[in-house]
This record gives sequence, structure tokens and C-alpha cells, in this order.
Amino acid sequence: MYLAEKKDGFGIGFLNGYGGKMDEGDVNIEAAAMREIQEESGVLIRAEDLEKVAILDFINGETHKFECHVYIFRKWEFVETEEMKKAEPFSLSELPFERMFPADRKWIPLVLGGEKIRAVCHLSEDLKEGYKCEYRAL
Repeated sequence: MYLAEKKDGFGIGFLNGYGGKMDEGDVNIEAAAMREIQEESGVLIRAEDLEKVAILDFINGETHKFECHVYIFRKWEFVETEEMKKAEPFSLSELPFERMFPADRKWIPLVLGGEKIRAVCHLSEDLKEGYKCEYRAL
């Protein structure tokens, strides 16, 4: 699994996958995902390269921060960008959860095990704790 350290914006300093918000020109979530992946990783992908594995709602304190659609893609030629450091490879059996969002400890093993989920992940105000992550099948 490849993860990159966030250099800017929400989640700075944490290892993460690539993604972001929809722009006006994005026709759908998949188009936004393809654009964000290219901007943050340098990898050009197509819609058929994406496999949706989760939809996550992140709650920070009492505030709904965002809905996150999670895709797996299998292209590996990453570069460092303004927002993200170059992706690093990690063994699935030794993921660096201590460098990731706390909620990742709960949902990532599920999707890597083949489940497709819809989850609500609650984070503490300082983003250091993921005290609750409830999920169901997608």
C-alpha cells in the first residue's frame, strides 16, 4: 500500500491517500478523484482504474468536516507535489497507523480485507484520537 504525508491543508503531517474536494468543472465524484490523484501524485488515471471501497463521514468534535469517497487504484509512479510528499510503500501487515488518522486503524483493515463500507468516523478536536468509527456494508 502506498501512502503520502500531507504537506498542506486538513490533515497536515499525517500519512494519507490522495484526494480532495470537487471543483466546479468536475462532472462527478470519480472525475474529482482522478483530477485530485493527478494533482497530488502526478499519476494520470482513468475512471476504470478506480474501485470504490468506502464512503466515510468525518466528524471533528461536533462539526461534520466532510464526506470522503475512498477508491483503490493500482498505479505506482508517484512524485512529490506542493500538497503531498512522494508516496511511500508500506507492507499491508505493517501499516504505520501511528502516522495516520486514528480512525484509519478501524476502517482501513476492513477495506483491505475486501469489505466495502459506509462509515461515520468521529475525531477529537485536535485530530489525535479517533474515538468512534461506526460502519455498515456499502
